[in-house]
Amino acid sequence: MLKITLRLSALFSFNYLVIVLSNNINVYQLFIDLNSIRIMNKYNEIVLYIIISISVSLLTLFLIYFFRPFIEIYLLHFLKFNFYFLINLISISTIYIVFRIYGYSRLYLLIYLLLSSLILYKSESI
Repeated sequence: MLKITLRLSALFSFNYLVIVLSNNINVYQLFIDLNSIRIMNKYNEIVLYIIISISVSLLTLFLIYFFRPFIEIYLLHFLKFNFYFLINLISISTIYIVFRIYGYSRLYLLIYLLLSSLILYKSESI
């Protein structure tokens, strides 16, 4: 439970920082989609940032849980960092494409991928 909480909070924090530090981020399309199904009535960027960050974090943890039985033993022991990097890349790109998030900083996104992969790799020993 501690490992899941640590991973979820680290992924959430890193993703939230990517969104907040990106100068040209555009999340208005997500608001329009949520407004059309009557989930959000008032435009609030912070709530949208939190929704995006939680979605990326939960999808990342789900993909790790889902793909773990299908990974070869060699890959898990010798290329575990690459596995986490790939899972992070898949989850963040999927959420950003589905939610139509534009204008994020590619540098901060790369830093997110490296840091989150490192955290997931190091938290494996907990």
